[in-house]
Amino acid sequence: MNNFDKLVNGKFEFDREEMHWPNVDNDVSPQEILNQDGMYKFSKIKDILGMTTMELTKLSKLAEQQGLDTYEHYGFFKPRGSQYVLKMSKFRKTFSRISEFKSIPTNIDPRQLKTIPENMTDANSILKLKGYFRLNDICQYSPFKENSEVIKNLVRKEKCQERAMAENGCWYDSTKREYFVKMENFGGWFFQEVWMKGL
Repeated sequence: MNNFDKLVNGKFEFDREEMHWPNVDNDVSPQEILNQDGMYKFSKIKDILGMTTMELTKLSKLAEQQGLDTYEHYGFFKPRGSQYVLKMSKFRKTFSRISEFKSIPTNIDPRQLKTIPENMTDANSILKLKGYFRLNDICQYSPFKENSEVIKNLVRKEKCQERAMAENGCWYDSTKREYFVKMENFGGWFFQEVWMKGL
């Protein structure tokens, strides 16, 4: 952000929105936040909006390459020694663009991701799970752990990650730079293409 653009009669001034920092209630909806002008710490609303810090970091790097000011063009910036801050009057348009991009089938909402229950002790228990998980979490358990690189290599060879998601239950999301699994499909694919393939 260029502070010289904030000069009024030779003096720096905040605009009205920059002095308004709304409270964020736990039960607030994404639309309620997006509709209310004000300044927000990204860390307080990212889960509500279904976003990740990586998304802003990637956009920030892209803006830097293009010589753009993220605050003026996208409505977010990072004060020195702090975290990302959003100006909602500008950021809501950025959010809409990001949401359109995230409508790609392989880009699942982070809120859909599940964590492995603490009572899970072995791979057979893992196979009974349902829903979306991070591959790294699944690969904490043997024999998935010992075959994690094989799994990743097979997934990356797939030209269509949407098909990998549907047929293999395992895919690479380039927007998040992570591997994910859908357990309903993953177990069968693993046994057929990884575990039994060499027998």
